Amino acid sequence: MKRIDRIYEKLKEWTAEENRWVSAKELADALHLDRANVSSDLNKLWRKGKAKKLPGRPVRFAIAEQGAEKIFATKLDELSYQHPSLAIAVEQGKAAILYPPKGMHMLILGETGTGKSMFAKLLHAFAVDIQKFPSNAPFVTFNCADYANNPQLLLGQLFGVRKGAYTGAIEKKGLLEKADGGILFLDEVHRLPAEGQEMLFTFMDHGTYRRLGETDVERNANVLLICATTENPESNLLTTFRRRIPMNIFLPPLRERTVGERYRLVFQFFQEEAVRLGKEIYVSANTIRAFLFYPCPSNVGQLKADIQLACAKAYADYVTAKKDTVRISSSDLPIYIKNGLFMEKKNQHAEPFSLHHRYYIFSPQGEGGQFETEETDHETIYEDIERKYSELKARGIHGDELELLMGIDIENYFSQYMKGINRRIHTSSDLEKIVEPSIVSLTEMIIAYAEKKLKRRLPEKVMYGLALHIQTSLNRMLGGKTMINPQLNKVRSAYKNEFALALDCLNMIEEHTNVNFPIDEAGFLTMFFAMNQEVLEEEEDYVSIFVMMHGNGVASAIAEVVNQLLATGHVKAVDMPLHAEPKHVYEQAKALIQQNATQKGALLLVDMGSLVTFAKLLEKDLSIPVKVISAASTPHVLEAARKAILGYSLDEIYEDVMTAVPFYTREPLWEETAPERETLAIVTACLTGKGSAVALKKILETYLQFDIERWKIIPIHIDNEAAMKKTLAKLEENYRIICVVSNFSVAEHIPHFHIAEVLSLRAIKRIQEMIDNEETYAQMAEELKQHLRHISVTEAVEHVRASLAAIQKQLNIHVHCHDVVGIVLHVCCMIDRLISGGHTVRFEQKEKYMKEHIALYTAVKNGVQPLEQIYDVHIDDDELCYMMEFFHYCGERNNTQT
Repeated sequence: MKRIDRIYEKLKEWTAEENRWVSAKELADALHLDRANVSSDLNKLWRKGKAKKLPGRPVRFAIAEQGAEKIFATKLDELSYQHPSLAIAVEQGKAAILYPPKGMHMLILGETGTGKSMFAKLLHAFAVDIQKFPSNAPFVTFNCADYANNPQLLLGQLFGVRKGAYTGAIEKKGLLEKADGGILFLDEVHRLPAEGQEMLFTFMDHGTYRRLGETDVERNANVLLICATTENPESNLLTTFRRRIPMNIFLPPLRERTVGERYRLVFQFFQEEAVRLGKEIYVSANTIRAFLFYPCPSNVGQLKADIQLACAKAYADYVTAKKDTVRISSSDLPIYIKNGLFMEKKNQHAEPFSLHHRYYIFSPQGEGGQFETEETDHETIYEDIERKYSELKARGIHGDELELLMGIDIENYFSQYMKGINRRIHTSSDLEKIVEPSIVSLTEMIIAYAEKKLKRRLPEKVMYGLALHIQTSLNRMLGGKTMINPQLNKVRSAYKNEFALALDCLNMIEEHTNVNFPIDEAGFLTMFFAMNQEVLEEEEDYVSIFVMMHGNGVASAIAEVVNQLLATGHVKAVDMPLHAEPKHVYEQAKALIQQNATQKGALLLVDMGSLVTFAKLLEKDLSIPVKVISAASTPHVLEAARKAILGYSLDEIYEDVMTAVPFYTREPLWEETAPERETLAIVTACLTGKGSAVALKKILETYLQFDIERWKIIPIHIDNEAAMKKTLAKLEENYRIICVVSNFSVAEHIPHFHIAEVLSLRAIKRIQEMIDNEETYAQMAEELKQHLRHISVTEAVEHVRASLAAIQKQLNIHVHCHDVVGIVLHVCCMIDRLISGGHTVRFEQKEKYMKEHIALYTAVKNGVQPLEQIYDVHIDDDELCYMMEFFHYCGERNNTQT
């Protein structure tokens, strides 16, 4: 019996008898086979449709004929298996449903978007599946926030209304009655007033209730309550209410769940959209990577919404004939999602997160994640690079973004290429079956020469991979095909020694084969010589990054910022209070580094003084390599951490960050006078008395998110319009008023919201966006301080902001704060560059573009004229066209959304 047949039979046996999914290691141990061979055969069975594969760590397999339907008794079991971080929550939910005699009331805790509503529905389905509830058992949802400010209506909704209970009241069933025999899901239960919570006590204790207006009738209902909240229940729910709901179930945020779980969610949501649209959706590997790692503060709900928006844009491009398929590339994504490409983690390169194919197809028939038919072995790397490069250029991608996307593809190719070598070639005899003996001999000569020049041994797998690559390159040249390496200059500067070696080896290849190769091939050869050993191994240690600064909390603040930006916890901090003894701080640092560092070493980023001397002492005491960079700032730490989690060596990180030092530490020519941080205000005003204004303030404080140290909500009482104008003018001496909530508007320069808009909550979203805008601009100013040398950051942001607002008004479009960040940064840096005499990058087909969008050109031209006058610069048509592109895109998106 062949090895693959033995594996198949054992897999079938375990799937049938033990009803479980199996990893390659388990099968290898049971059959006494090599794990790599078993993994290879299991994937062959999967490609043939004989086995099913479940992504995770480790990857697990089952026989396709029996599949997941028989393995998972309920959807809740499947959720628990595919999302291990929810396993405890699932078990708690099951226990509550099964609790005799009628189940146990539950409180689901979790941030916005963690899936509380979905989880409640699955609990209902579970109760039906196990016949705890009948198949027609109702599931009724009620959002307590809808009636939080009207207890009488809340009573009527929950318990029902008796005819005549109040003027105009008609007989009406309540939600408890509608949910009889099933589940009532109370979402945002923290918005339930104390009176409302108390009204549920009797029902939870005895199962009885009365409709609003009833005194002589007592009704019964058999209802299981599932409540949900995003808030701390101890501070937002009555103790007596919490005591009656003993089962608290916590759903973790997306950032605390595994990459494997997020991987499955991304594929699931793309699949759902394919079914919804009734079209195949082609999704690039880099798009999937971006969705796997971008920060997602609103959790699963935001991830799903962002995927829906990406699909909607791709579908719009398809129906307007801009594309011939519904196709999503990373260049189509918003910048905040695209930033996920910078945040790749260690396990992104391990199975099953290695995305080997350029595009994945999600079908309306439910076949999610099939890859686009193409050759994926070593023979197509050149075609893949050329095609990807041409596609990106055609989309207008250039500069740093083009370099990033191409770099990710090429680096990922070489990583997967070498892992493929590990799976396919184990001995020299395996190699000689697919590579000509003369090429094998040539490769052995090259490896010997390289080891002598580099003064280190190269792993045997590098010889195998290099031989296969040289054979492929030779066949390509003999076939008259060209080569292109878009990363040639980057490789040449990043790996100078290896590139010089590659040029020598290229000469050896040309002499041996009598074929001339372009210099681009030297770039590919360099990647083999520069490849880290870790690429060939499953596990990998990273260089540890430590920030050490004088002052209370300085280092901790920098570490926190960098860890949040990169979605990691890799950066550790040591704070040195000014009164602290250096030897005490050293012992603290030593203990921290000893606990966290690996044999790959540690990089210290410090500000000054005695901290600079710690590196040599630590290197001696801990017997690991330690380097130090002084006068470090946040950009230094950010770059060091990013390189570290991508697997760069200590020397590489040190050299790269040191190269950046002159740029980051140069003194600005403009000396910024740090202004006192202004306090922003929202004013609530009412003619009926200050009490109403205070009530409006409480509503805003409940629904809005803001920094209480920077923002104030100020309630005022007014008698007439003139008095209000005078009061606002007085307040503006100490505050910058962002908006006013009142019965009428009195100041044209201050946005106004009517009281009714706030009471109905219609204005909350717009006010929150105004708050977010102000916070975004404040953060932007901080970021620009690292880059602008000739102008005041504070003034520049305000001037640019005013110009962009004028352009938006003339074009009658709205630009969201997330989008405006990029254009403000661009214009501020552009002005700084023009003042220093810098040049503008030429805009292709400028005249044609301006003629096609003459109204847009006029609006942008008029909008930037104040900037030209203030800073005494000339903003030429090339720069205007780049700005026009931004506003053109925003205008089109506004039209699509409306």
